[in-house]
Amino acid sequence: MKSKRSSAVIGVVDDDESVRMAISSSLRSANWKVIAYSSASHLLDDTRRSELKLVVADIHMPGMDGFALLESIKLSKHPVPVIFITAYETQELLERVNAGGAAGFFSKPVDDARLLALIGEILLK
Repeated sequence: MKSKRSSAVIGVVDDDESVRMAISSSLRSANWKVIAYSSASHLLDDTRRSELKLVVADIHMPGMDGFALLESIKLSKHPVPVIFITAYETQELLERVNAGGAAGFFSKPVDDARLLALIGEILLK
């Protein structure tokens, strides 16, 4: 039987390819399966979306931002936790993240150890 870690798939959404690849690489090195997306709409349009158990998403992206993605995920048939990342942290943004029901929040550059610990707490309960 597979462990939760080996079967859980995490979506990583960031329009910055270097950030998207760095986070994806960190997650894969911790034995998580990852599907990387360059935009929120790419995730929402993906037929593999129902496989996701958690999403790590940038807040500030062209087109649909992270908050709109979170709302779409919350309204879907398969809602999953969303952890936000951003390079533009403000108190107002933090309050909006908390009010929106995100599972976590990290400033860029992301502290990989803290991110992996939070993901473990969420997915390995």
